[in-house]
Amino acid sequence: MNIQVAIGGIGGSGTRVVAKIIKDAGYFIGQDLNRPLDNLLFTLFFKRKEILTLSDEEFGILWSLFKRLMSQSSELSITEFETIKSLAKNSRLGHNSKWLQDRVDNLKKYSNYPHNKWAWKEPNTHIVIDKLLDKEENLKFIYVYRNGLDMAYSDNQNQLKLWGPTFLNDKTLEISPSNSLKYWCLTHQRMLSLKEKYSSRVLFVEFESLCRNPIEKVKEIEQFSESKITEERLEELLSSISLPSSVDRYKNYSLDNYDEKDIEYVKNIYKMSL
Repeated sequence: MNIQVAIGGIGGSGTRVVAKIIKDAGYFIGQDLNRPLDNLLFTLFFKRKEILTLSDEEFGILWSLFKRLMSQSSELSITEFETIKSLAKNSRLGHNSKWLQDRVDNLKKYSNYPHNKWAWKEPNTHIVIDKLLDKEENLKFIYVYRNGLDMAYSDNQNQLKLWGPTFLNDKTLEISPSNSLKYWCLTHQRMLSLKEKYSSRVLFVEFESLCRNPIEKVKEIEQFSESKITEERLEELLSSISLPSSVDRYKNYSLDNYDEKDIEYVKNIYKMSL
């Protein structure tokens, strides 16, 4: 069976740690990766505002191409190559046309061999994961999250800039901690609804819990992904997992400017008092 695992979450949530776990468990995670282990082919295909308005047919074509490049072959027809090349034509928020064209050029370096167990990590995956789960019955999704109040003070607000105006319905959206938390709450609610629909195919991984209880959480990820990490790799992996200094950084700031509903939502999830 061709097993696929996708990993996503708001940028800075700790998706890289989970990607490393999946990779160590024997999954192929892509041939064009950056240091945080993002699958840059997925970025090229799907991290763009237009993805929200594509027809089901257009979206299906992109997914079929991505799936084939990840699991079967890098051989492309002229039409397929032109389709991919067109994705690099115009610069986007966060990626200029040169960077996008590099992703296209890297296709020439791809190897032609099958991958029966493959995965990818790209934080923005959660934006389109509902469509992907509908299309692919063998696909599973790991949603990585961490305290939304800490995330509100992260330097990485790229998703808020790209998707916030659409999802929060505000074309002149201010990039602020309060709006960052609002985006976090909305995303978490969307993912909870997705988990209700695909209970056995969606796994929530709380980053803080992963750092505090790595053995337990790694085993949970192994079971979910139907994989096993060798003892040698597990020991090395566990030694690299620790709580970052940014945990609880929200305590250094006032909470006066937040929407009270958003504060209550985080409090209920984390069973915390503020």
